[in-house]
Amino acid sequence: MAVPEGDRRRARPPRSAVREPARARVSRRKLLRVASVACGIQFGWALQLSLLTPYVQELGIPHAWASVIWLCGPLSGFLVQPLVGHMSDRCTSRFGRRRPFIVAGAGLIIVSVLIIGHSADIGWLLGDRADRSRVRAIAVFVVGFWLLDVANNMTQGPCRALLADLTGKPIHDYTFMPIWIRTIHITRE
Repeated sequence: MAVPEGDRRRARPPRSAVREPARARVSRRKLLRVASVACGIQFGWALQLSLLTPYVQELGIPHAWASVIWLCGPLSGFLVQPLVGHMSDRCTSRFGRRRPFIVAGAGLIIVSVLIIGHSADIGWLLGDRADRSRVRAIAVFVVGFWLLDVANNMTQGPCRALLADLTGKPIHDYTFMPIWIRTIHITRE
């Protein structure tokens, strides 16, 4: 029997009839290990958001300049995550596509936290004295803060992509879509 012209819809096979290629199951232990990296990244963001503002005030950075320093985060995220994502998608390392960027980002996080934590001491070694302003310590702090932003963004993108790779979501099909559109689209599938 022919389907009336007004009732025609795009013919789609039922979900049960569509077979996806068999994928190896990923153990929960491996997913938890990868998710722990994401947890570590969130600790890095929490450190930055909660502890650095009081440290900025302790160094004597004017309030107006503090907001300019906080602008480093969105700018580095705007530039670093797409660049690192593009590079990690095309990486052919023997350690995998994502792991070299995650390890490099983690190392950079360690270095930047050490720079931030010791910025007053490094500033003193560079010539700051107690009776004058701490210009060198502020400069070291700003460099460390910027490196922390870059490192967090450098680690976060590949970590999310690694989780997507392991869970089997076809995120590579949506390379040029912004992340929020990909998130909405993938959760609807």
